[in-house]
Amino acid sequence: MESCRPLALCALAAALLLGARGHEPPEPPEPPRRDRDLAPAAASHEKELIEALQEVLEKLKSKRIPHYEKKFGQVPMCDAGEQCAVRKGARIGKLCDCPRATSCNSFLLKCL
Repeated sequence: MESCRPLALCALAAALLLGARGHEPPEPPEPPRRDRDLAPAAASHEKELIEALQEVLEKLKSKRIPHYEKKFGQVPMCDAGEQCAVRKGARIGKLCDCPRATSCNSFLLKCL
């Protein structure tokens, strides 16, 4: 009997919600926004922003590295004499691997 009471309350609440939903007046749909609704200066400014965004996206597309060229977990190779690490406080972060016959000098942080 105790388990029937919560079930009856849920059914009553659902019936009230469904009944109340039909009595609300429907909201009128908003008219679509058009460029002619905007002021001429705002429309031209918006077009300039869209063109600038398209240029940036085109530049980013050309800079992407294909997924088959990415090497996860590997550090790129650097040339002899090039900076191979960065020091932050007591820690040293590796930027690149030095070529054979050279090693990253922990004082100068260059391949020697």
